[in-house]
Amino acid sequence: MNLNRSRKNGADSDDGMSSMTDLVFLMLIFFIIMSTMAKHALPVDLPTGKSLPTTQKDALVEVGVNAQSEYFLDDNMTKIYSLEEIVPILASKIAEQTIPSLKISGDKKASYESIFNLISTAKQKDWKPVLTYKK
Repeated sequence: MNLNRSRKNGADSDDGMSSMTDLVFLMLIFFIIMSTMAKHALPVDLPTGKSLPTTQKDALVEVGVNAQSEYFLDDNMTKIYSLEEIVPILASKIAEQTIPSLKISGDKKASYESIFNLISTAKQKDWKPVLTYKK
């Protein structure tokens, strides 16, 4: 049995791979050059929304939570409240608004529980909580 006969008639796979790697390398260079020359933004005409004039009634009521999980109003950190003390004050301020919204600003080191208690109180009273954080 002659096993070498199929080798003489078949193509050798080692010869064709060098040209394939050259082609892949040239395509890679082409795409790198073309990607640097391409524009990075598409000209898209986006719709604009109507901005309603904000009145004093529509201003958000702000509540902050500091790192010690204490509550304060409108960036005035001199007067500190507990959750039970701040809820009636918030209710009176939010009652003046046309859209009941509450901006909650939490310190990065504030406890999750204190912020969650404020969010859950806002949801129970049908206030819209808006969350931000302070650095």
